[in-house]
Amino acid sequence: MYARTIKINFKDKMSKDMFVNFTDNKADAQGIKNGTLLKFIFENSDTSATLVLLFPDFHTFKKDHDNLAGPIIESLKKQELKIQLEDGPIVGSTAVKQNFINVLKNNATFYE
Repeated sequence: MYARTIKINFKDKMSKDMFVNFTDNKADAQGIKNGTLLKFIFENSDTSATLVLLFPDFHTFKKDHDNLAGPIIESLKKQELKIQLEDGPIVGSTAVKQNFINVLKNNATFYE
């Protein structure tokens, strides 16, 4: 598996909220179509958030980057926002609690 984090410092809370709304309502379906396994965003502060993406492999990550994430990242950079990118292969064992699927069923949006 392969993972990426994108930490973004926005100019204000409204900009951050608009980004979260955009990913939830527009980008998620396309990302899942590109092969993304999981996406979530956690809030660092009123004006900062970190997007976490999980992919089955580097090839799928690259496809998503070229077709979706890359253009979004470039757009954010043009707005002169501070962005920190981290990505790499997942090493070691991946641990999952059996209840994870139940939590996802209650809280997540599923795509085909």
